[in-house]
Amino acid sequence: MAKAAPLLCAGLLALACGCAGKSVTLVSPALRELADPRVAVLPFDNQSTDFSAADVLRRLAAEGFQKRGYATLPFEQVDAALTGLGISEGGQLPAVKPEEIGRALGTDLLCYGDVRDFTFQNLGFIVRKNVALDVKVLSAASGETLYEASGTGRDLKIYTDKDEAKAAFVGQLAVKLAQNLLKTPLKKEAEAAAWNALNGLPRRQ
Repeated sequence: MAKAAPLLCAGLLALACGCAGKSVTLVSPALRELADPRVAVLPFDNQSTDFSAADVLRRLAAEGFQKRGYATLPFEQVDAALTGLGISEGGQLPAVKPEEIGRALGTDLLCYGDVRDFTFQNLGFIVRKNVALDVKVLSAASGETLYEASGTGRDLKIYTDKDEAKAAFVGQLAVKLAQNLLKTPLKKEAEAAAWNALNGLPRRQ
């Protein structure tokens, strides 16, 4: 049993380091040819247990589009138009055709997002943080998928010393409390996931 813990820790560390941070599935040439750089970042679907995750990743994704030269529609404008279509959250978007959403928003590019993971686990000897995001950009007019990718942000710390683990446990609880108060949970990991998910997006001039 004495050898099991180091082996388990080594396996977890290898798993954390071995997974890629980004995975670009599709980049359509049509995305580079569009004259209108405006994009509507729609409310994200949330499969995690953290209620703030969808809003956090949606905001970071919008910032990612802006850094790459796209003009994002204000969230207030997007959400008001979607409310008129009976949509109040990301999970309801598949029930409405992209063409209808684009017509209501007056733009062609629509960004859909799915938060697959938003986890902060503090187990004493192991502190695990993981954020996973899927992003898809569609043309409202044609329904074509122009861009599709996934991004992750993760951090895994393993402590073999009891005193270090105890100090880390208390310290990480304080970090989580501070981030929740500032509404920036899993800040570094969320930023990494959003950046990686959009890293293959063609930049606008």
